[in-house]
Amino acid sequence: MRKVAFYLENQRIPEVNLSQPELGNPGCGGTEYLFVALPYFLKLLQSEKCQPIILANHTTNLPKDIANYQVKDACEAARMAKNLGCSIFVYRPRRALEAELIKLIDELELRSIAWFHITPVASHLRALAKSSFIKATVCVEREQHDLAKDTAIWNKLTCIVNGFDLGGYQLPNPPEKDPNMVVFIGALVLQKGFHLLARAWPDVIARNPDAKLMVIGTGALYDNKAALGPWEIAEESYEKEFIIPYLQGDDGKPMPSVKFLGKLGTEKKFFLYQAILGIPNPTGQTENCPGSALEIQASGTAVVSGAYYGMLDTIRHGETGILGLTKNDLINNICTLLENPDRARKLGQNGIKFIDERYNFENVTTEWCELFEIIENCEVPKVISFKSNLHKHAKILILINRFFQIVFGRFIAWPTVTEIKSKVYQLRKFK
Repeated sequence: MRKVAFYLENQRIPEVNLSQPELGNPGCGGTEYLFVALPYFLKLLQSEKCQPIILANHTTNLPKDIANYQVKDACEAARMAKNLGCSIFVYRPRRALEAELIKLIDELELRSIAWFHITPVASHLRALAKSSFIKATVCVEREQHDLAKDTAIWNKLTCIVNGFDLGGYQLPNPPEKDPNMVVFIGALVLQKGFHLLARAWPDVIARNPDAKLMVIGTGALYDNKAALGPWEIAEESYEKEFIIPYLQGDDGKPMPSVKFLGKLGTEKKFFLYQAILGIPNPTGQTENCPGSALEIQASGTAVVSGAYYGMLDTIRHGETGILGLTKNDLINNICTLLENPDRARKLGQNGIKFIDERYNFENVTTEWCELFEIIENCEVPKVISFKSNLHKHAKILILINRFFQIVFGRFIAWPTVTEIKSKVYQLRKFK
């Protein structure tokens, strides 16, 4: 039986109960949730092919049917995986883990998979490329994959979407849709874009006075000890500069149309089902396969967000939601669905089917088992082609850069298009 170890980095969220991943994310980061959910569903659906093991900083709140061991950090997890006779080690690459962990993996001759919930920086990618025992790097959606196509790890690159269990997520008695309710779900940090919605909300209220906004999330989602601002919803500077000026009522508290619900576990489903539309990160930044977008659609709720990065994969524009590029687009798209609740309900129903077809764990675990077999057979991961939308995110330049890398392979350290764009942005900001 093939043993596969997953390293769960959960030292900052020891209190989160991850023992029933079939019910959905219990109120933590999507990465932490999926490092439990994938092993859980591999055990449930692929037990004849795979014996998953979870190596975690805290093991109290994990599924009882999966073998788990407590480890201090990623290096101890790698050593434990080797001692347990695991044939493959799966971990999330982080900058702090780069040099020591990759060196250790090669010393242990431990075949490993770097699971890219966030794409590492270029120097880290080059280190992964040089490793003899990092056998595959897995992107979680197609847009993320395409943007990494001209990086040093191109020949280890593949893509497997994150799984979602629609059956376990459903409510037995879902509430009626409230035609005036909008829900935001996500961490209240700069990268997750709530400030864009905060700026837009007064204009939404001006056009739809009965609209109400339910905000699920907190600035302490990833770290339960994070210091918060006066409203106790986000880090102080973010709260004071980007949220309070736009959503403050006459009494200094949030305006009557806005309610901050804080961090919710599975009880968040009630609000997601009840809302007529949901908004995950409208900037799209840091999003590769955003669980918030999947949760909203699995609730039968239409989605409004930005036409960027992982949102282009996880939301079907015009079918399950509406995507836009600017603050005015966000305002207009929200108002369009508030003013046309029948259309919103139709988009929501389409979303349920979309999630069930694309993200079901039956297909996802099958693809992971196929990758495990490829690695054990010393083969390279299957090649994933570019999407057809080469006009987005400078993909045509990535494709050209990739061509020259193939022709002049010895110049593998050429900068990527993403690196060049980042440097140009920094120069403009400096000027």
